[in-house]
Amino acid sequence: MRKPHLGILLKPASFDCNMACDYCYYCGVRSVYPNTSRPRMSLRVVDELCRQYRALEPSQIKLAWQGGEPTLMGLEFFQKAIEVENKNARPGDCWGNSLQTNGVVLDEEWCEFLARNRFLVGLSVDGPPELNSMRKLRNGRPGDELAMRALSRLKEHRCEFNILIVVSSANVDHPEQVFRFLVDNDLHFSQCIPCTEPAAEGKGLTAESITAAGWAEFMIRFFELWVENDDPTYYNRHIDNWLHLYFRLPPESCEYRPDCSNLLTIEWNGDVYPCDFFVEERYRMGNVLEDTLEHMLQGRRFRRFVSRAEEVPAACRECEWLWACNGGCYRQRGKLGIGQGDKPYMCEANKRIFSHVFGKFDELRASPVRPRLHAFLKELERKILGRAPGGPASKRVPSGSLRPGGVRGRDGSRGSRTKGSARRHFTETGRRAQGFE
Repeated sequence: MRKPHLGILLKPASFDCNMACDYCYYCGVRSVYPNTSRPRMSLRVVDELCRQYRALEPSQIKLAWQGGEPTLMGLEFFQKAIEVENKNARPGDCWGNSLQTNGVVLDEEWCEFLARNRFLVGLSVDGPPELNSMRKLRNGRPGDELAMRALSRLKEHRCEFNILIVVSSANVDHPEQVFRFLVDNDLHFSQCIPCTEPAAEGKGLTAESITAAGWAEFMIRFFELWVENDDPTYYNRHIDNWLHLYFRLPPESCEYRPDCSNLLTIEWNGDVYPCDFFVEERYRMGNVLEDTLEHMLQGRRFRRFVSRAEEVPAACRECEWLWACNGGCYRQRGKLGIGQGDKPYMCEANKRIFSHVFGKFDELRASPVRPRLHAFLKELERKILGRAPGGPASKRVPSGSLRPGGVRGRDGSRGSRTKGSARRHFTETGRRAQGFE
């Protein structure tokens, strides 16, 4: 069996963390493993996972180390994990690693290792200190000072990194301060994740969660600030995916893709789940020490999850934006108890965002008022329309207009939803990932 677009999230320390952030969605996994206070992944699990993953012949071998806090495993574990990857490599393989971290333990030795082994690091910071209040240490102290120290070290060692911004009740009303924080600190790569966590027993949302209207306001204003800044080297994952959609290219983020079958989560003990937002016993697919990924991918639990996730809600079937959002992320439907007869949680937000953003892209292409963005979009247009007849882009982009539209496609691929591994294909050297070189 081949699974060319499969990505893997590894949770080597599971729910364990050296911080106690108010909005953490993963601390609840503790209830799945109630008899384990200090979960730690063994190298045996890593070895078996790498062997089985490689046997599926993925086109890009991508391992995303997340948590909890994965650095609790210690640097020696990751040094040995690289050795395990190399042992399982075949000629021509390139194993890609990303690490999502709060930065608490990132000292000089850690950063040297991450840079040497070309890890893509995702650093969690929600903005300037006054907006970073959700992120705190176990003793209640704010974590922004440690995060900024880690940021300086990552820069010094020339590590490739992104900034992960959770949009919660603490910062949703302040997109200007968040964007200014990125520019003032010369942080060119970021992604925003909406906090939409369900409250206990499925009774609404948590106090830290945001409304769909709040998300729309935040992202539209963030986008407008990006436009006003007139600098396409500032990459944001959502904006990048909107560009993909606008130019009729497959989006990178699974949030906008119809296929929900190309990302697996591996827990500390080898348990396998279809998504890190669905680490519950009822979704457990098996264990890599007892079964194979190939067999699990063909199993009843996984097929049922994928079928439910990809089923288009009735309210979406005649929507003009279905081709773009595909009914929305299943996390914001299934986890919130929204049924097939109801509108997805982010429905109205997506409609507002797509209408505003795609209209603005039209304006930017038509007018050089924002010179750098105008040149950037015209160059993308030239590259895409200039492809050989019959290529993917020439089929997707009509010569008369680049406005989105048409049917909902299924190309069988899906970008990793990994929080710290945003792909950088529209800016600078990242263009080669989509064939723009």
